[in-house]
Amino acid sequence: MKILETIFVITLFLIYLGLWRIKQLTLRKNTGIDPNVMAKSSSNVQIYMSHIANALTVYALIIIILHAAQIKIGSMFTGIEAISATLVDIIGFLTGLIGLSLCLYAQIKMGSSWRVGIDEKIKTELITTGLYKYIRNPTYLGLFLLNIGVWFIWPTWAVFLLNLTFFLFLEIQVRCEEDYLSLVHGVKYTEYKKRTKRYIPFVY
Repeated sequence: MKILETIFVITLFLIYLGLWRIKQLTLRKNTGIDPNVMAKSSSNVQIYMSHIANALTVYALIIIILHAAQIKIGSMFTGIEAISATLVDIIGFLTGLIGLSLCLYAQIKMGSSWRVGIDEKIKTELITTGLYKYIRNPTYLGLFLLNIGVWFIWPTWAVFLLNLTFFLFLEIQVRCEEDYLSLVHGVKYTEYKKRTKRYIPFVY
């Protein structure tokens, strides 16, 4: 079961990296634009967020390595026995795949407007159709599901801490993006924001 858990998590992580990298290269080739604009921002907040994102990525890699090697550090890497079962692992893997599917959908739907961070140089198109008709951040919803799926597979404090930090990170980032989009798109975005939710249709 431990081997299966590791295979599930590494597979999800590699798919995530693959989706990000393929979209980055495709956008560069087709438009000459590097979508990873967060670190290049003139905003100190966005630069700090970029550093936090890098730190979270390193932390995620450390977690994967330590879990895969079954290295124990206190109770941080001890799983909850009540949900440590193959069926739960499969549910977690499928949840992660659903999350990644949402990320892929968002990448395709946004096309050349897709960015990692706030693009201060190019005014991107406001996408309001498809799933974006109901929620403003399918990508972030997908990432939340991915993280939840990993926690189902490895229900430990280390993964929970990663998820909590990641959630807070995105909650701050999404507010920065909303403020910027309100400034750039004005009433159009304000009206769009009123009739949609951040992540979950009709809920939040």
